[in-house]
Amino acid sequence: MPEIPRLRPRPHAPPGIGRNEDGSIVIFSLFTFVIMLALGGLGIDTMRTESRRVDLQSTLDRAVLAAADLQQTRDPEAVVRDYFAKAGYPADLPRVTVIDALNSRTVRASASLPVSTSFLRILGIDSFDAPAVGSATESVSDVEIGLVLDVSGSMDDNNRLPRLKTAGKDFIDTMFENIEPEHIAISLVPYSTQVNIGADLAAAGNVATTHGHSYCIDLPASAYTTTRASTGALVQAGHFDVEGFSPTASGRWISGYNGMNADTPNCRNAQSFEVLPWSNRPRTLKNRIDALSAKGWTSVEMGVNWGTALLDPAAGSALTAMIDRNKVDPNLAGWPRDFDSPVGMKVLVVMTDGANTYDFRIKPPYNGDAPSDVWLYGSDEYVVKVNQNAYFRAKTRELLGALPHGGTRLSWSDLFSRMSVRQHAYHLRVQQHDASTYRQAAWAYWTSIIEHEGVTEKNRRLKQICAAAREQGIVIFTIGFEIDQPGAVEAMADCASSPSHFYRVEGLEISTAFTSIATQIKALRLVQ
Repeated sequence: MPEIPRLRPRPHAPPGIGRNEDGSIVIFSLFTFVIMLALGGLGIDTMRTESRRVDLQSTLDRAVLAAADLQQTRDPEAVVRDYFAKAGYPADLPRVTVIDALNSRTVRASASLPVSTSFLRILGIDSFDAPAVGSATESVSDVEIGLVLDVSGSMDDNNRLPRLKTAGKDFIDTMFENIEPEHIAISLVPYSTQVNIGADLAAAGNVATTHGHSYCIDLPASAYTTTRASTGALVQAGHFDVEGFSPTASGRWISGYNGMNADTPNCRNAQSFEVLPWSNRPRTLKNRIDALSAKGWTSVEMGVNWGTALLDPAAGSALTAMIDRNKVDPNLAGWPRDFDSPVGMKVLVVMTDGANTYDFRIKPPYNGDAPSDVWLYGSDEYVVKVNQNAYFRAKTRELLGALPHGGTRLSWSDLFSRMSVRQHAYHLRVQQHDASTYRQAAWAYWTSIIEHEGVTEKNRRLKQICAAAREQGIVIFTIGFEIDQPGAVEAMADCASSPSHFYRVEGLEISTAFTSIATQIKALRLVQ
């Protein structure tokens, strides 16, 4: 059996060498210090860079906003560079792009600034980049406004009309402030019993005129279901005076012969009452508002109908015709804009001081220039044909066997431009007979040639035309000026685009309402 080698004992190391750790903490601390120094330096250099970046971004934001302003007369790029120079940056630092469109301006800019590091350079990082990017767009919409104003007889009460005039003129001033005339058009639509569109608009539109005394239109019921004025030929309303009207036979039908006149026609023919379509002349609009007077009944639905019709693109052919007649600014060619136009907005502002009442229309053939059976002698002698062998002299209430010489046969429109229907019924018709009840006889004759529409149907039509306008995207503001009839309040609130678009005001509050509406329209128009 071989001999196993004997193990030799290990030599003893010097005492303490295996347990000596002196210096290891120094190395660890050195590495930790370097890491902390790097992290701290990174934080400080990052904070400095971010501070410069925020300042650079703020400068760039202010610069592009100022440069995009459409009222800015300087070159947009020069404006941006000037902002940078005044903020202490090199004027050539930003890269600027300007995009000008028909109704908008977009300014884009970017800049990058190197920020030297204080601590990280020991790691070979000499600087950080501080970038800034921004853009601003200012766009304006062409704004079309239908300004529909109540000038019925009740507007003469409680100083309402003067307050409306002040508020309306302030509205015009606000709307034309800082806006070029080629970007705005206001159609002024006064209304009472009817709406007189005026000879110019009647000639430009599809109106078959039958007389020249006034230019109201007898709209069919179907016209209130659409924003278009009509899909067919427009029918001119007859010219007549409903003075003294009563819905019953017991009303005031007896009339004096002297002083017969037609001073309160159903279709008011004063120029100040005519529609002023598509005007971008603030002075003209304010002068027309100043000339308004109060007379007649109330037909809110008719005012709204014409206000919307002048916003409808279908009215473009009429506007073009009025440009050709030098009645509308050529800069408005192509208006009214399409309902979905990206550069146009349409607004309707409707003001009333009460509920709908009545409107009237005279039946054919009394509504035009057809010859009547009445002859005029001098200034106030009227002779009426009774039959082939008899004529009635109204002033003396005598029957004649033949027609006197020298008279002028009047057309129906000429006749009713000289006397009210009530005066005509009483003096030229019922007094031909020995009627014991003149009042009832006059009322019966009146109703045989005149039709009138009542409140229920008029409110239904108002509801329809307001709904049609809202459906097309027209923004509707309504003002109830000192209205207390529940039906009127509900009708105006229902017509508005939303509850916040309805203003119920008293006294001087009407100015506040118009100012608020003008401010909102301008805010909707300007997007920045």
